[in-house]
Amino acid sequence: MDYLGGFLTSAAVALPAAVIVYLWERWRLARPGGPYARADFSGLILLIALAVAWWPYLPGNPQLTAILFGGGLIFLIAAVADNWSEGWWLAILGVAVVAVLLSYQSITVRVVNLPFSQNYVSLGWFGHVITVLWLVVCAVLFAQAASILAVPLGVAALAAGTLFLVCLLQPAITGPVAAFMAVTICGACLPQVPFARLLSYDEARAGAYTAGCLVGVLSVVGALKNTAFLVALVPLIIIGVPLFAATYPYAAELRRGWRAVVFAERRGHLHDLLLRQGYSRWQVTALLLGGTVYVCLLVLLLVWMIEVTFVVKTVVVAVALASGLLFLYILLRLLPRSAGKEPASPAGKVRLLGVPLTPITLSNAVEQAERFLEEDRPHMIVTPDASAVVRAQQDEELREIIEQADLIPPDGAGVVLAARMLNLPVDVRCAGCDMVEQLCRAAANKGRSVYLLGGEPGVAEQAAANLQRRIPGLQIAGCHHGYFSDDEEPQIVEDIRSKRPGVLLVALGIPRQEKWIKKHLEKLGVPICIGVGGSLDVISGRKKRAPVWMQRAGLEWLYRTLKEPSRLPRLVALPKIIWMSIRELLQPSDVPPQSPPGGQR
Repeated sequence: MDYLGGFLTSAAVALPAAVIVYLWERWRLARPGGPYARADFSGLILLIALAVAWWPYLPGNPQLTAILFGGGLIFLIAAVADNWSEGWWLAILGVAVVAVLLSYQSITVRVVNLPFSQNYVSLGWFGHVITVLWLVVCAVLFAQAASILAVPLGVAALAAGTLFLVCLLQPAITGPVAAFMAVTICGACLPQVPFARLLSYDEARAGAYTAGCLVGVLSVVGALKNTAFLVALVPLIIIGVPLFAATYPYAAELRRGWRAVVFAERRGHLHDLLLRQGYSRWQVTALLLGGTVYVCLLVLLLVWMIEVTFVVKTVVVAVALASGLLFLYILLRLLPRSAGKEPASPAGKVRLLGVPLTPITLSNAVEQAERFLEEDRPHMIVTPDASAVVRAQQDEELREIIEQADLIPPDGAGVVLAARMLNLPVDVRCAGCDMVEQLCRAAANKGRSVYLLGGEPGVAEQAAANLQRRIPGLQIAGCHHGYFSDDEEPQIVEDIRSKRPGVLLVALGIPRQEKWIKKHLEKLGVPICIGVGGSLDVISGRKKRAPVWMQRAGLEWLYRTLKEPSRLPRLVALPKIIWMSIRELLQPSDVPPQSPPGGQR
């Protein structure tokens, strides 16, 4: 059989058909009308593409004819079920009937090679039962994911492509028919994925039922010649993502006890839950398809290890799946989303590893700072980065200072990542350099002056000069370097108090600057006191800031470390805060779980 020709033929039919339907749907949506019946063109395109690719081989291969006929019958029954409010059971019944017919057309798992044994066990009539159940499970799992049509189409393409590679690696086990089926199913599904959003009207599921059943049939056909345990395991691993996605809502309910699981209700699919939690459709699609790619690579690894003992392969599967789930969970926490995060407290603060943060944007932080200027009484702003959060775990004085601060905007990519992992509504950082410039602009707008304290001799003065060039009307009340003794401290405090600036920028490094401000806050009487770390070095021009693209990507810390290798020990705080967040995730939560979402088809 011509594998490349079959792939190109099925793809050549599917691609223009998908484009035509996509463009027609866009035109129809631009000119609304109706009512329209539920329709799923993806299944029709799939069947037509397979019929064209299989046509030269149908006369001499009754197996392919039976599979194509069975797929068409499933599509028709599921299409009728799509337009019936309780038609889901009709679609499942149709798949079961077709599976029974196919099982008596030599599409049946007949024997199995058990682990730790060289003998094959005949399944007899039980093989028909297993085949029917398997095809029904595959079809239902794919249909569960049909509310985002790119998911079942993408999973079908990836699964078929992987099984084709398995066929090439183990031709004696699978046979040429399975390889040809796999490559043509992949070719028929893959071109439809980019256009999937408009190939199904009103979330019709007929195409998903058809694709799922065909993938199930493919896995059975591939195991006919010699049903080794590994080949039987391959399709189960491949559909592991839709299986996990369909069963996760039930598993989540087990946190409330097994009595909380009501099997009579049709729970939502995992992607439905993710959409409700604020993830976008493309994020959910990428996650599920990325998970499928991961398990497909695991399958290819197992096939490559086919001569390795069963115990080793079992350990590999267990470790790979556990690692994949952990990575998925962490990735879900890190991805930005529009909703679904834990709300802030009534005081507008959240707690990251016990350290309070104010989930606020830079513009909102500046607005709050302007109110501090209007109140004209002492306020303290702390901008914790990863090192400050980690240090606060052991430094009780620092933790208490942060606790009592009037505004605590997060600074540092590590803080934002850790907050996302813990489901906290902290999405952006307020970088120190940006905060300094914006606070200076706010002071200039209010007619107040700024005092700069810290850095090496000359740094504060140069930073002040640069700020005045950039900000018209900015008044500098005074400057002083950070290399002063305890004996000089009272004189500096008195100098600041007497000049009555509106903003005091203290660049003494964490935690010295926070402790110094807290110690003298009331005596200074400055409306806004803030520790700015190394910001004065950057503003003065002594040190260069990271390019804008690195700032937006949260990689400013990497740039600064490459420029200043002496900062390398400070990077320990980044893996520490991530590890502490993971440890926090693994601890049982005292918050009761939310009510499950309503049942969906």
